[in-house]
Amino acid sequence: MTMRPYSLNITRIKCHSTNDYTGSDDLVGVMGPVRFPIGSFTPGNDYNLDIKQIVPAGEFYLNIIETDLSGDDEIGMIDLSAIMDFQTVKNVQGADASYDITILVQSVSD
Repeated sequence: MTMRPYSLNITRIKCHSTNDYTGSDDLVGVMGPVRFPIGSFTPGNDYNLDIKQIVPAGEFYLNIIETDLSGDDEIGMIDLSAIMDFQTVKNVQGADASYDITILVQSVSD
């Protein structure tokens, strides 16, 4: 029996630094064809959230993207298959931004 990521719940995000030097980072999550808003953040923000998403079949990664008029910047990627069935904090860093993301990934058998 093979297990795969089925759903995710982002429960908290702490912003250490941002990609945008003027204004806030507007974060979105991307899993294959699914793109969903996470929120706007400035350094020091620490928010409790309740963002729930079904993981598309065949997808194993959550990409965290900062989006604005000048285009998308990839902040980081989380391997969902490595953190299934327990809540954990993952740090993602890229393009001068750094975030701690508290996430729970639930699995299902194929």
